[in-house]
Amino acid sequence: MHSHTNFSDGIYTPKKLLELAHKEKLRIFSITDHDTIEGTFIAADLATEYQFDYLTGIELSARYEDVKIEILGYNLDSKSTKLREKMVFLQEKRKERILKILQKLEEIGLDITYEDVQMQIGSGDSPGRPHLARAMIEKKIVLDINEAFEKYIGNGKPAYVRRQAIHPREAIELIKSGKGVAVLPHPLLIEGESLPKLEEYLDLLLSWKLEGIEVYYSYDHIQSFLSKKKIKEGVKFLYKYSKKNDLLITGGSDFHGDSRQLGTVNVPDEEIKNILTYFNL
Repeated sequence: MHSHTNFSDGIYTPKKLLELAHKEKLRIFSITDHDTIEGTFIAADLATEYQFDYLTGIELSARYEDVKIEILGYNLDSKSTKLREKMVFLQEKRKERILKILQKLEEIGLDITYEDVQMQIGSGDSPGRPHLARAMIEKKIVLDINEAFEKYIGNGKPAYVRRQAIHPREAIELIKSGKGVAVLPHPLLIEGESLPKLEEYLDLLLSWKLEGIEVYYSYDHIQSFLSKKKIKEGVKFLYKYSKKNDLLITGGSDFHGDSRQLGTVNVPDEEIKNILTYFNL
Protein backbone atom coordinates (compact mmCIF):
# COMPACT_ATOMS: atom_id res chain seq x y z
CA MET A 1 0.00 0.00 0.00
CA HIS A 2 1.09 3.60 -0.71
CA SER A 3 2.78 3.91 -4.09
CA HIS A 4 2.90 6.46 -6.91
CA THR A 5 2.62 6.23 -10.69
CA ASN A 6 3.48 8.58 -13.53
CA PHE A 7 0.08 10.19 -13.02
CA SER A 8 1.79 12.07 -10.18
CA ASP A 9 5.50 11.89 -9.33
CA GLY A 10 6.24 8.21 -9.87
CA ILE A 11 8.00 6.94 -12.98
CA TYR A 12 5.97 3.81 -13.78
CA THR A 13 2.53 3.38 -15.33
CA PRO A 14 -0.31 1.87 -13.27
CA LYS A 15 -0.01 -1.40 -15.23
CA LYS A 16 3.75 -1.60 -14.59
CA LEU A 17 3.21 -1.08 -10.86
CA LEU A 18 0.64 -3.88 -10.81
CA GLU A 19 3.16 -6.15 -12.50
CA LEU A 20 5.81 -5.22 -9.90
CA ALA A 21 3.35 -5.83 -7.05
CA HIS A 22 2.59 -9.26 -8.51
CA LYS A 23 6.31 -10.01 -8.86
CA GLU A 24 6.92 -9.07 -5.21
CA LYS A 25 3.98 -11.31 -4.17
CA LEU A 26 2.23 -8.54 -2.26
CA ARG A 27 -1.04 -9.45 -0.52
CA ILE A 28 -2.58 -5.96 -0.63
CA PHE A 29 -1.66 -3.13 -2.98
CA SER A 30 -2.77 0.45 -3.57
CA ILE A 31 -1.78 3.32 -5.85
CA THR A 32 -2.00 6.61 -3.95
CA ASP A 33 -0.95 9.35 -6.35
CA HIS A 34 -0.68 12.94 -5.16
CA ASP A 35 -3.93 14.86 -5.61
CA THR A 36 -5.24 12.68 -8.45
CA ILE A 37 -7.23 9.44 -8.75
CA GLU A 38 -6.88 8.83 -12.50
CA GLY A 39 -4.05 6.29 -12.22
CA THR A 40 -5.51 4.39 -9.29
CA PHE A 41 -8.81 3.75 -11.10
CA ILE A 42 -7.00 2.62 -14.25
CA ALA A 43 -5.18 0.14 -12.01
CA ALA A 44 -8.44 -0.93 -10.36
CA ASP A 45 -9.80 -2.03 -13.74
CA LEU A 46 -6.64 -4.04 -14.45
CA ALA A 47 -6.07 -5.49 -10.97
CA THR A 48 -8.51 -8.38 -11.39
CA GLU A 49 -5.83 -10.11 -13.47
CA TYR A 50 -3.57 -10.43 -10.42
CA GLN A 51 -3.63 -12.49 -7.24
CA PHE A 52 -3.45 -9.66 -4.68
CA ASP A 53 -6.24 -7.49 -3.26
CA TYR A 54 -6.29 -3.97 -4.67
CA LEU A 55 -7.53 -0.77 -3.01
CA THR A 56 -7.98 2.53 -4.82
CA GLY A 57 -6.17 5.41 -3.15
CA ILE A 58 -4.97 9.01 -3.09
CA GLU A 59 -2.50 11.14 -1.12
CA LEU A 60 -3.93 14.61 -0.52
CA SER A 61 -1.68 17.62 0.04
CA ALA A 62 -2.59 19.08 3.42
CA ARG A 63 -1.06 21.49 5.92
CA TYR A 64 -1.96 22.46 9.48
CA GLU A 65 -0.64 25.94 10.29
CA ASP A 66 2.99 25.64 9.11
CA VAL A 67 3.18 21.86 9.34
CA LYS A 68 2.80 19.51 6.36
CA ILE A 69 0.36 16.73 7.29
CA GLU A 70 -0.66 14.80 4.18
CA ILE A 71 -3.60 12.41 4.26
CA LEU A 72 -4.00 9.09 2.47
CA GLY A 73 -7.42 7.93 1.31
CA TYR A 74 -8.16 4.27 0.59
CA ASN A 75 -11.06 2.48 -1.11
CA LEU A 76 -12.44 5.57 -2.84
CA ASP A 77 -15.55 6.04 -4.95
CA SER A 78 -14.58 7.41 -8.37
CA LYS A 79 -17.82 9.37 -8.65
CA SER A 80 -17.13 11.75 -5.74
CA THR A 81 -17.79 15.24 -7.16
CA LYS A 82 -16.33 17.09 -4.15
CA LEU A 83 -13.08 15.13 -4.33
CA ARG A 84 -12.68 15.65 -8.06
CA GLU A 85 -13.33 19.40 -7.80
CA LYS A 86 -10.72 19.78 -5.06
CA MET A 87 -8.18 17.79 -7.06
CA VAL A 88 -8.47 20.31 -9.91
CA PHE A 89 -7.73 23.10 -7.42
CA LEU A 90 -4.73 21.27 -5.93
CA GLN A 91 -3.29 20.45 -9.35
CA GLU A 92 -3.54 24.13 -10.35
CA LYS A 93 -1.67 25.09 -7.17
CA ARG A 94 0.98 22.48 -7.92
CA LYS A 95 1.59 24.03 -11.35
CA GLU A 96 1.75 27.52 -9.84
CA ARG A 97 4.34 26.31 -7.35
CA ILE A 98 6.54 24.77 -10.05
CA LEU A 99 6.42 27.99 -12.06
CA LYS A 100 7.54 29.98 -9.01
CA ILE A 101 10.39 27.53 -8.37
CA LEU A 102 11.47 27.82 -12.01
CA GLN A 103 11.55 31.60 -11.67
CA LYS A 104 13.82 31.31 -8.64
CA LEU A 105 16.10 28.89 -10.47
CA GLU A 106 16.33 31.33 -13.37
CA GLU A 107 17.30 34.09 -10.93
CA ILE A 108 20.30 32.05 -9.79
CA GLY A 109 21.32 31.28 -13.37
CA LEU A 110 19.84 27.84 -14.00
CA ASP A 111 18.06 27.28 -17.31
CA ILE A 112 15.06 25.00 -16.69
CA THR A 113 11.71 25.53 -18.43
CA TYR A 114 8.23 24.25 -17.67
CA GLU A 115 8.47 22.29 -20.92
CA ASP A 116 11.48 20.46 -19.43
CA VAL A 117 9.36 19.57 -16.41
CA GLN A 118 6.42 18.49 -18.56
CA MET A 119 8.67 15.96 -20.26
CA GLN A 120 8.99 14.26 -16.85
CA ILE A 121 5.31 14.38 -15.85
CA GLY A 122 4.12 11.50 -18.01
CA SER A 123 0.41 10.71 -18.09
CA GLY A 124 -0.81 12.91 -15.27
CA ASP A 125 -1.44 16.53 -14.44
CA SER A 126 -0.03 16.70 -10.93
CA PRO A 127 3.46 18.23 -11.20
CA GLY A 128 5.81 18.07 -8.23
CA ARG A 129 9.40 18.72 -7.22
CA PRO A 130 10.55 15.19 -8.17
CA HIS A 131 9.57 15.95 -11.77
CA LEU A 132 11.64 19.13 -11.61
CA ALA A 133 14.55 17.25 -10.05
CA ARG A 134 14.46 14.69 -12.87
CA ALA A 135 14.49 17.53 -15.41
CA MET A 136 17.58 18.91 -13.68
CA ILE A 137 19.25 15.50 -13.95
CA GLU A 138 18.33 15.35 -17.65
CA LYS A 139 20.00 18.74 -18.20
CA LYS A 140 23.06 17.61 -16.19
CA ILE A 141 22.62 20.30 -13.53
CA VAL A 142 22.61 17.66 -10.78
CA LEU A 143 23.58 14.00 -10.60
CA ASP A 144 20.54 12.73 -8.72
CA ILE A 145 17.29 13.73 -7.02
CA ASN A 146 18.91 14.10 -3.60
CA GLU A 147 21.39 16.65 -4.97
CA ALA A 148 18.56 18.67 -6.54
CA PHE A 149 16.75 18.86 -3.21
CA GLU A 150 19.84 19.44 -1.08
CA LYS A 151 21.25 22.21 -3.31
CA TYR A 152 18.25 23.93 -4.84
CA ILE A 153 14.65 22.91 -4.22
CA GLY A 154 14.49 21.37 -0.74
CA ASN A 155 13.13 23.17 2.30
CA GLY A 156 15.21 26.25 3.05
CA LYS A 157 17.18 26.04 -0.22
CA PRO A 158 17.50 28.91 -2.75
CA ALA A 159 14.60 27.88 -5.01
CA TYR A 160 12.25 26.46 -2.37
CA VAL A 161 8.58 27.47 -2.58
CA ARG A 162 6.07 26.12 -0.10
CA ARG A 163 3.21 24.16 -1.62
CA GLN A 164 -0.29 25.47 -1.08
CA ALA A 165 -2.38 22.80 0.54
CA ILE A 166 -5.74 22.25 2.18
CA HIS A 167 -6.42 21.75 5.90
CA PRO A 168 -6.05 18.13 7.10
CA ARG A 169 -9.61 18.22 8.41
CA GLU A 170 -10.84 19.14 4.92
CA ALA A 171 -8.69 16.36 3.43
CA ILE A 172 -10.28 13.82 5.78
CA GLU A 173 -13.76 15.13 4.98
CA LEU A 174 -13.07 14.93 1.23
CA ILE A 175 -11.92 11.32 1.54
CA LYS A 176 -15.02 10.48 3.52
CA SER A 177 -17.18 12.22 0.90
CA GLY A 178 -15.68 9.73 -1.56
CA LYS A 179 -16.60 6.85 0.79
CA GLY A 180 -12.92 6.31 1.53
CA VAL A 181 -10.89 5.66 4.66
CA ALA A 182 -8.55 8.44 5.86
CA VAL A 183 -5.08 7.33 6.98
CA LEU A 184 -2.07 9.39 8.12
CA PRO A 185 1.07 8.54 6.08
CA HIS A 186 4.67 8.52 7.34
CA PRO A 187 3.86 10.14 10.75
CA LEU A 188 7.51 10.38 11.78
CA LEU A 189 8.07 12.84 8.93
CA ILE A 190 5.64 15.37 10.38
CA GLU A 191 7.63 18.46 11.27
CA GLY A 192 7.43 17.97 15.02
CA GLU A 193 10.09 18.21 17.69
CA SER A 194 9.30 15.12 19.74
CA LEU A 195 6.91 12.21 20.16
CA PRO A 196 4.78 14.22 22.67
CA LYS A 197 4.40 16.94 20.00
CA LEU A 198 3.48 14.31 17.42
CA GLU A 199 0.88 12.97 19.83
CA GLU A 200 -0.72 16.43 19.96
CA TYR A 201 -1.09 16.36 16.16
CA LEU A 202 -2.46 12.81 16.29
CA ASP A 203 -5.04 13.84 18.89
CA LEU A 204 -6.15 16.68 16.60
CA LEU A 205 -6.39 14.35 13.60
CA LEU A 206 -8.36 11.88 15.69
CA SER A 207 -10.82 14.64 16.61
CA TRP A 208 -11.20 15.30 12.87
CA LYS A 209 -12.14 11.62 12.31
CA LEU A 210 -8.86 10.13 11.12
CA GLU A 211 -9.35 6.38 10.79
CA GLY A 212 -5.86 4.95 10.44
CA ILE A 213 -2.11 5.44 10.77
CA GLU A 214 0.66 4.21 8.48
CA VAL A 215 2.65 2.72 11.34
CA TYR A 216 5.06 0.77 9.14
CA TYR A 217 7.13 2.86 6.72
CA SER A 218 10.71 3.03 5.44
CA TYR A 219 12.43 6.09 6.91
CA ASP A 220 15.88 5.13 5.60
CA HIS A 221 15.69 7.45 2.61
CA ILE A 222 14.60 10.64 4.35
CA GLN A 223 15.32 12.52 7.57
CA SER A 224 12.84 12.24 10.42
CA PHE A 225 12.70 14.44 13.50
CA LEU A 226 13.88 11.29 15.29
CA SER A 227 17.39 9.90 14.96
CA LYS A 228 17.71 6.59 13.11
CA LYS A 229 18.32 4.87 16.45
CA LYS A 230 15.01 6.16 17.78
CA ILE A 231 12.87 5.31 14.75
CA LYS A 232 11.98 1.95 16.32
CA GLU A 233 10.85 3.78 19.45
CA GLY A 234 8.66 5.98 17.25
CA VAL A 235 7.11 2.98 15.49
CA LYS A 236 6.31 1.37 18.86
CA PHE A 237 4.68 4.62 19.99
CA LEU A 238 2.55 4.75 16.81
CA TYR A 239 1.54 1.12 17.24
CA LYS A 240 0.44 1.65 20.85
CA TYR A 241 -1.38 4.86 19.96
CA SER A 242 -3.24 3.13 17.13
CA LYS A 243 -4.27 0.19 19.30
CA LYS A 244 -5.34 2.47 22.15
CA ASN A 245 -7.57 4.50 19.83
CA ASP A 246 -8.83 1.59 17.70
CA LEU A 247 -7.23 2.94 14.51
CA LEU A 248 -6.48 0.93 11.38
CA ILE A 249 -2.75 0.10 11.14
CA THR A 250 -1.26 0.17 7.63
CA GLY A 251 2.18 0.15 6.03
CA GLY A 252 3.72 1.26 2.76
CA SER A 253 6.99 1.83 0.92
CA ASP A 254 5.91 5.15 -0.67
CA PHE A 255 7.34 3.72 -3.89
CA HIS A 256 8.03 6.19 -6.72
CA GLY A 257 10.28 4.02 -8.87
CA ASP A 258 13.65 5.72 -8.52
CA SER A 259 14.34 5.05 -4.85
CA ARG A 260 13.52 2.19 -2.53
CA GLN A 261 11.97 -1.09 -3.64
CA LEU A 262 8.30 -1.94 -3.79
CA GLY A 263 7.26 -4.23 -0.96
CA THR A 264 10.25 -3.59 1.30
CA VAL A 265 8.13 -2.53 4.29
CA ASN A 266 7.09 -5.52 6.37
CA VAL A 267 3.63 -5.38 7.92
CA PRO A 268 2.90 -8.10 10.51
CA ASP A 269 0.52 -10.84 9.34
CA GLU A 270 -1.94 -9.93 12.09
CA GLU A 271 -2.24 -6.38 10.76
CA ILE A 272 -2.58 -7.58 7.17
CA LYS A 273 -5.50 -9.73 8.29
CA ASN A 274 -6.98 -6.71 10.06
CA ILE A 275 -6.69 -4.63 6.87
CA LEU A 276 -8.38 -7.35 4.83
CA THR A 277 -11.20 -7.55 7.37
CA TYR A 278 -11.52 -3.77 7.62
CA PHE A 279 -12.09 -3.44 3.87
CA ASN A 280 -14.09 -6.67 3.52
CA LEU A 281 -11.54 -8.12 1.12
